Amino acid sequence: MSRRLRCGIHLSAREAIFVLSAAAIFLGALISFYFEDPSLGSISKTKANDSFHALDQWDDFIKSASLYDELRIDPYSASTTNNQKVYKYSSPYEQRFPNYKRPYWAEKTIPYNDDVPTDMQICFVHVGKAGGSTVGCSLGFSLHCSSDGQNVPGLLPIITTHAFHRGVFDCRDDAAYYLFVVRDPLERMLSAFNYDRPPLNSKSSKSQLFMTQDFYNACPFWTLDDVAQNGLLDNGDTSFACQRKARLALDGTKEFIPHWFFNYQYYYEFIPPDGKILVIRNNYIVDDWNSIEHFLGGRHDVMNPALLPVNNVHDKNSTDLYLSYESRMVLCRALCNEIQFYKTILRKGANLMEEDVLISLEELRLQCPIEATRDICDAVKPDISQKIDERKGC
Repeated sequence: MSRRLRCGIHLSAREAIFVLSAAAIFLGALISFYFEDPSLGSISKTKANDSFHALDQWDDFIKSASLYDELRIDPYSASTTNNQKVYKYSSPYEQRFPNYKRPYWAEKTIPYNDDVPTDMQICFVHVGKAGGSTVGCSLGFSLHCSSDGQNVPGLLPIITTHAFHRGVFDCRDDAAYYLFVVRDPLERMLSAFNYDRPPLNSKSSKSQLFMTQDFYNACPFWTLDDVAQNGLLDNGDTSFACQRKARLALDGTKEFIPHWFFNYQYYYEFIPPDGKILVIRNNYIVDDWNSIEHFLGGRHDVMNPALLPVNNVHDKNSTDLYLSYESRMVLCRALCNEIQFYKTILRKGANLMEEDVLISLEELRLQCPIEATRDICDAVKPDISQKIDERKGC
């Protein structure tokens, strides 16, 4: 129970309504749970679980409301979100690596306060090519932000104080939540492959163009379909060395393609094992943003499509996006472990309801039917402990 309730502090009308609503849901769920109709058993248990979730939301709401009263911040005020002042800030990354400066993209362009208690701070986990730039700009970070975006009001942009992207973990290990933006693993891989490939220069041959891109230069991997056909199939038209490069790149154990190297496994295993996770799915940014805002005790309608910037959009032709059925299946098999981490992140999303997770798993099944339903892969999970330790400063 909240300390304010134990101490007899009076509640506002809004808080009182929230308490009564949560209590009603909780009591109704208990009655249904203990006196359930056998035909409605699963529904009754779901209601009971929802009631406990509602009480958790209430406790979070009390903490967030009292915090913003104390800081004199109205999270839904236009003056708050439009004010460019940045409050005092300490960088965990600079504390770990004193000889390095925090990158510009980790800087906030909207107000926040480093006095926000650590047990309320949210760390933004920017998984590359998953829609993270769009979300990051809306949170107030300087991530490839276009001019059409607008500052979003609410609690989430203010208490998301730090960011984690690639080799820069500018977050605390005891953050309240780690906010992941996720996308279907195969779609993310395709987007990353095309994004990291330099544009073709019509005056240069491929070998000349990719002198500094060993993965593209030395192997016949112009499209992701080429990677699957030439690099992953046993009868692929390439050398053993190129086939090995393809598998190491997809495993995230060699940095041939940066956004493949920093994959879901990397971000998930980097954060503390007991870290609490919030999730925004690339296909449901507005819905999931609002579910997090509501989970934190705020409004459930603060985000809308008009507020979202369009960032990092690159035109690709049909050849770049093409994957044959055979290529898709072999890529799914190669990504099996990565897919399991994606599923784990979804299931641990504190703001996602069971039906949200099921929808995303069904969408995954349409892409990778075998890996979506399996929990164990044929390939051993890669050991990336050294990769993580090097970037933690261990």
